[in-house]
Amino acid sequence: MDPFAANILGVRSLIESDTNKNNSGNGEAEGIDGDKMDVLDLPMGDEELLKLRDDWEKAYGPYEKKIKEIAKKNKESYLGKLDSGQWINGEDTIVANLQFEAEETFLAAALAKNPEPVVFSDNTPEGNDVSDGVKTMLAFHSKELKLRRKLAIMVRQWSIYHLGVLKHGWDNTIQDVVVENRKIQDFVFDPKGYIDADGDFTSWLGERITLKAAKVAELFPKHEAYIELLVDGKWGTEITYTEWWNDDYCFSTLDDKVLEKHKNQYFKYPEPTLDQLGQEVLDDMGDPIIATPRNHFAKPKKPYTFLSVFSLQEQPHDITGLIEQNIPNQNRITRQTSQIDYNIASGNNSLVLSGNNFNQETGKQFAEARRKGNPALVPQGGPLGEAFTIIPPNQIPGEFFNSVQEHKNDLRTSWGVQGILATPQDEDQTARGMILNQSQDTTRIGGGIGSSLEGVAEATFNWLTQLYYVFYDEQHFAAIMGSARAVEYIMLSNADMDRQLIVSVSPDSLRPRDEITQINLAQALFDKGAIGPKTLLKMLDFPDPDNSAADGVLYRADPMAYLQKNWPDLAQQMMQAQQEKAMMDMQNAAQGAGMNQAAIAANTPPEEANGEPSPDSLATDPASAALSQVQLPA
Repeated sequence: MDPFAANILGVRSLIESDTNKNNSGNGEAEGIDGDKMDVLDLPMGDEELLKLRDDWEKAYGPYEKKIKEIAKKNKESYLGKLDSGQWINGEDTIVANLQFEAEETFLAAALAKNPEPVVFSDNTPEGNDVSDGVKTMLAFHSKELKLRRKLAIMVRQWSIYHLGVLKHGWDNTIQDVVVENRKIQDFVFDPKGYIDADGDFTSWLGERITLKAAKVAELFPKHEAYIELLVDGKWGTEITYTEWWNDDYCFSTLDDKVLEKHKNQYFKYPEPTLDQLGQEVLDDMGDPIIATPRNHFAKPKKPYTFLSVFSLQEQPHDITGLIEQNIPNQNRITRQTSQIDYNIASGNNSLVLSGNNFNQETGKQFAEARRKGNPALVPQGGPLGEAFTIIPPNQIPGEFFNSVQEHKNDLRTSWGVQGILATPQDEDQTARGMILNQSQDTTRIGGGIGSSLEGVAEATFNWLTQLYYVFYDEQHFAAIMGSARAVEYIMLSNADMDRQLIVSVSPDSLRPRDEITQINLAQALFDKGAIGPKTLLKMLDFPDPDNSAADGVLYRADPMAYLQKNWPDLAQQMMQAQQEKAMMDMQNAAQGAGMNQAAIAANTPPEEANGEPSPDSLATDPASAALSQVQLPA
């Protein structure tokens, strides 16, 4: 056998033999998985796109049916629907809807504040100016776009539909960026796709969009005649079209018509360089010089960010959610609460009436009069003592109430809100224990769903930055409350963004802070000398702690220098006033000394003027013995 034939035989043996081949235990083999499908390409014709649409709709149908059943049960439990299928109202049994209470308490705690952006650059003075400007613009849009409230709606979507979504884009009317909540039930997903760690869907998707016919014709003016024919000229009719996306391309379909197809409009693609006359600039070889514009993203992305928490990356939606997991527990709480209500109603001093004295009508009248405390007439027929009997109520065991409370605590604990609920003060519970419970719950809020929400906020800030790069051809204005409660104004355009940026979100910026505990801890550390004034002010979240701490130190060390620094005019006036006062004091002292000398000279007795002490003076020192040795003059 020649070497060429031997090589052919070896390859055939390798392909046809099962020796040393990896056969997975789940029955999946290597090779083509499903039908062959072309990658979506812009040159594809309308017929090919419509066929692709039909294939995607067909693939999603069975999967969507399963998700709808789960979402229906979750929504009913969240709204407080009873096992009997009736909704809660004034006539139904009062039940404790812990599903609603736990989720809304979580939202109030987990989304106490707007997320705070963090932007880094190359740490040069110019780069810091760019990063500060972008950070200010992001903080401005975080407030103006109501990002915190939109994240709350996103969590409610996730809890019921096991997936939440935000859509990013550009509004031509206001000429600025937008972030919108979209209905997750209006989406069509590839059943084999999933949400990755960045909140992006890994495969194709479609969004069903319902608008009035006039608005759709405005969006797609080339098909105005087709839309008019579809709605028979009634432009107020609502119609639904589908917007299909992969990372690179988008196309929209309405029945048997492709309304539009284009590349991803939220990414700047490389394009030929043009001169002042609009002509392509060529290189030495005669080929166009391709310019690579700056983007924040390394590649195009679908303009959606999804909230996914409990995912195995096996399907688009999460495999479960907290509401679905707590439905059996909520049903148990409802049944036990209803049972307590029934027991109390039936055992509240019930009556047994004798048929010899009462019929159905007179029995109702007697029971109603007794319930209201009014006098009651007992019909004749039997002895009064045998006409009715009062049945005392049976006491409900305390273990029953404890069981209900344990089930409630289990449901609240799954959301991490047990320690932050408004509950009556328990005299047997220590303050330290209450603080520990609260700290554990706030830690739970920070992790799990809370960390996923921070990921969504970070992705949103990165999307806004990408939109700045693409659409901010002109200067845009922003103003936020800055340090020391001063207003910061910036003007930003993509011409200013001439370098790469790193955009993130401040950790735990969404979580609430226990201000009282923080203040007490900071004050205690400062009193013990463990921290200085600067750290104290930082712990208290005081505006501009650096300058504030330096201001306080200067005031305590040298009040006059503090006065000179902050109010130089006042300090000069005070110094002048002190000098004038000192001069007046000196003059008054000199005048006073002269007057005293004159007064002393006028009122001095002769003996004092001669220097001889008065014999009656008790204050005079006794004569010295040495005076006897002094010789008198002749």
